[in-house]
Amino acid sequence: MVYAPLPPDELKAAMASEVDALEKAYRWLEKHMPPSFHEEMDQKTRLILARNLISFNLQNHFSQIQVEQSAFVLCIDAPDADVKILKRFAHRGIVYYRTFISNEPPPGEKKGALRIAILHLGDPQSYEKLSAKQKQELLAIAKATNPTLQDAEFEAMLRGLNSHFLRSMTHTRLEIALKLFFQAKTQDQCQYEVRKNGQWKEKKAPSLQLIFAWRNVPRAGFLYRLARIINAHKLALTNVSSTSINPYQIEETLILSLGLHGIEGKAAWEEADIDDLLREICLLKYFEAEDAIAVAFVQTGLVTGNEGHLIRNFVSFVHQTLIYVDPHLYSFDNIVEGVCRHPELAILLCKAFQAKFHPNLHNFATFKKMVEEISGLLQGLDTGHALNDTRRRNILRQILHFIEHTLKTNFYCHNKSAFAFRLDPKYLDLVPYERKEKFPEIPFGIFFIRGMHFLGFNIRFTDLARGGVRTVTPEKWDQYFHERNNIFAEAYFLAFTQQKKNKDIPEGGAKTAILLKPFDVFAPELEIYKTELEEKGTDPAICEEKCKIFARDHKLAFLFASQRAFIESFMTLLNCNEDGSLRAPSIVDYYKQPEYIYLGPDENMLNDMIVWIANYSAKQKYKPGMSFMSSKPKTGINHKEFGVTSFGVNVYLHQTLLFLGIDPEKDPFTVKISGGPDGDVAGNEILNLYKFYPHTAKLLALTDVSGTIYDPLGLDLKEMANLFHKALPIRNYPAKLLSEGGFLLDLQKKQESNAYAQQTLLLRKKEGALVEEWLSGSEMNHIFRNHLHQVKVNVFIPGGGRPRTLNENNIQTYLDETGKPTSQAIVEGANLYLTPGARRTLEKLGVLDMKDSSCNKGGVICSSFEVLAGLTLSDEEFLKEKQEYIREVLEIIKQASLNEANLLLETHRKTGQYLTDISEKISEKINLYKQQLLQYLLNVTLPNDFKDPLMRALFLYCPSVLREKYPKRILAMPDIHKKAIIACYLASHLIYTRGIEWNPNIADLLPSIVQDPDLMH
Repeated sequence: MVYAPLPPDELKAAMASEVDALEKAYRWLEKHMPPSFHEEMDQKTRLILARNLISFNLQNHFSQIQVEQSAFVLCIDAPDADVKILKRFAHRGIVYYRTFISNEPPPGEKKGALRIAILHLGDPQSYEKLSAKQKQELLAIAKATNPTLQDAEFEAMLRGLNSHFLRSMTHTRLEIALKLFFQAKTQDQCQYEVRKNGQWKEKKAPSLQLIFAWRNVPRAGFLYRLARIINAHKLALTNVSSTSINPYQIEETLILSLGLHGIEGKAAWEEADIDDLLREICLLKYFEAEDAIAVAFVQTGLVTGNEGHLIRNFVSFVHQTLIYVDPHLYSFDNIVEGVCRHPELAILLCKAFQAKFHPNLHNFATFKKMVEEISGLLQGLDTGHALNDTRRRNILRQILHFIEHTLKTNFYCHNKSAFAFRLDPKYLDLVPYERKEKFPEIPFGIFFIRGMHFLGFNIRFTDLARGGVRTVTPEKWDQYFHERNNIFAEAYFLAFTQQKKNKDIPEGGAKTAILLKPFDVFAPELEIYKTELEEKGTDPAICEEKCKIFARDHKLAFLFASQRAFIESFMTLLNCNEDGSLRAPSIVDYYKQPEYIYLGPDENMLNDMIVWIANYSAKQKYKPGMSFMSSKPKTGINHKEFGVTSFGVNVYLHQTLLFLGIDPEKDPFTVKISGGPDGDVAGNEILNLYKFYPHTAKLLALTDVSGTIYDPLGLDLKEMANLFHKALPIRNYPAKLLSEGGFLLDLQKKQESNAYAQQTLLLRKKEGALVEEWLSGSEMNHIFRNHLHQVKVNVFIPGGGRPRTLNENNIQTYLDETGKPTSQAIVEGANLYLTPGARRTLEKLGVLDMKDSSCNKGGVICSSFEVLAGLTLSDEEFLKEKQEYIREVLEIIKQASLNEANLLLETHRKTGQYLTDISEKISEKINLYKQQLLQYLLNVTLPNDFKDPLMRALFLYCPSVLREKYPKRILAMPDIHKKAIIACYLASHLIYTRGIEWNPNIADLLPSIVQDPDLMH
């Protein structure tokens, strides 16, 4: 068939018809769209929309138009219209979104109004387009909400504010939005205000207006998920205006104004539980909800969105405990399956939780009846598949035990950034394993806290306790899944070790362990940023550099935001009045006692966050105040700055070498260390080697996260100390300084050998020259994991590394070709580097192993004395006395380390017992006496007489600067703290002077003990 050109007259007629249709569509928009639509859309845009309106019915009533960095959508108005629109743009960053609704159906349609949405997908910098008059008007509104604001500050903060958003807001709403914006600048949580419109019928307006400002909201899919939540609550979005201030910066703030109305046409509060809606919206930034729980429960309408979050908490917690029964049978996916398989039981568990903890609906009698009902249903669970039934029954039963043993929770609190639960630790006895084999002792308290991108635990072994906050930051997902299976055990055993370590101080052992997801979770945000840079025509090299800066800044912000969320949620369950009643509303508390907890620094706890935690505690008026967090850089004693942990480690190193017949100040000795020169323990110990043994110490090998190094003649200690002062890892060591046969493996220097493999750079000294070798992945991995353990030295100092690094499965890497250990001694500066089985294997082979709970106590002693200073001195007084106070604390650490090291080695010399066993016995005996003495003292009224033997013990514990200058402050400390100090002073001194075999009834002998001049010198 031959194509025939359209005759000119027919073409003109077709074009005239098209122009006529376009004019009709354009006039229809003029007549039936609201005035705000015409204010928003210029003539060119209205023509584009009219052109698409002509073929609207041919586009399945959904027309999407892309114009540069903006988009427009035409669709039939419906309660879920925003969900459908925003789903199309879930992968894009939306800086502005607004919709308009016609007053009648579009041409050719009999029902359903036309909804037109405008979306800005980039940063239009449209604040610059405002006139001088408009800027002055905006400044006046801003100053009304923040009178201290300067003009320059205002422009800096609002540069990039979307002018479309400004035009869409009334004066009142804009005033509220700016007020909330200023609040959001210093708050992680959603800042919002809800206004009911009592005259919505007369004004034909939405019955509810919600305005909020929120810092660091993820762009990817945020508005889409928000629309889904609103739709799930049977509400319709009648108007939406949103904008982002400072997009793509870590201080980016989303401002959003929503008009809400009931789907059935009633007032929003008549059709929805607004309280429940707000609690769920305030979690939107923190929790993704597109998972199996959402599909099985929320999207089917079986539970609310908040109850879906509760089920996720159930799953996460019971996985943390059942994983120790069988890691394969009770994998995370199997836990999810077990809950989803019996939704009716999961729903009952949610209702039981509500009966126990809902602030308005709780009824303990109802809860107990529900426990009986659910227990009976679980007992009768029988689908004919015995193994699956047993697994699912155990999962659901552990959830029930979790609810029973939860004592308080922030679940029903508004505007939280994470979920927090305080558990009765007796829960551990109800998990189907041999508990004592897995967890030797029941702790005093367990807190479980789960955020969007983290989960964590605080575990303590006594009421008055302290311990560091560790954040585990895996780089890859396989590492994350491995760490997730161990994070509870890590927190438990670190706290358990801390309990033994804290023998010399009044506080018991505690630890906080937080596990973060890999930064890959922010890949969609980075991709959005990269896409918009490319769409702007950014040079590829500049684009790559900007993306690197974006990732670096947001990675640190991700760490800080997660740590803040943990602390804020934790604090909600701690901060109480004198009678123990919690200050936070909406919490049903079954514990009803004060909990005063002290924290300290650990892995990935930076100075900025240390200061923030201390200030937050003071701001919230938590009783420990600034002492809640130790190692503050200014008004505290920073562990890394003063090397307090390594100072104690070095005492053990010195005494161990003397025991081996080596005088470290005169005789040469060799050392290897895990942990880098930029680390606290390893770095400061390197500094100690340089300061105290510059001519005798030979550091042969070291491994940190950046690589591993070896020098058969010893690394240059001066250069190593220089790396410490510059906070640089081992890959920065000048390889040219290596001796013949030495090498440096640099994990950050890589090249691709093919599409499937990477090679890593190793610099080796050969025949006086530095030679580059590129190792395969398996070669690199073998050297990185095994070489340090293979190097033969006098002493190995684990100063860094993950728990269980040296364990029963790889202990052979620590033996030479003859089966002998590669070091005579190990001085454990890092916590849990060796497993108990690895320790015992090496001790049987003759290794002297100074255990972590002995060697590593310098840091906790320092933190305890920082708490003591906080209880007795003002910040100004502390700063005045700081240098002298630190000098005394270092001397106390030295003496405490000497006391234990000498007792360990002398007992080993006399009895032949393993040092690790002796260390355990010392801790057990001192802690037992501490407990007995404290129980006795609880019923004793302490006198204010400085000469009283008990009070003398109190004063002897304190540094002389406090005794001599601030004695009345010591007496004014809380009674429980004074008694705990007396108990720990007497117990530790008794064991260090009389040995671990001394075994009287301590309470009966107390009167004679306190008169003993050897103890009271």
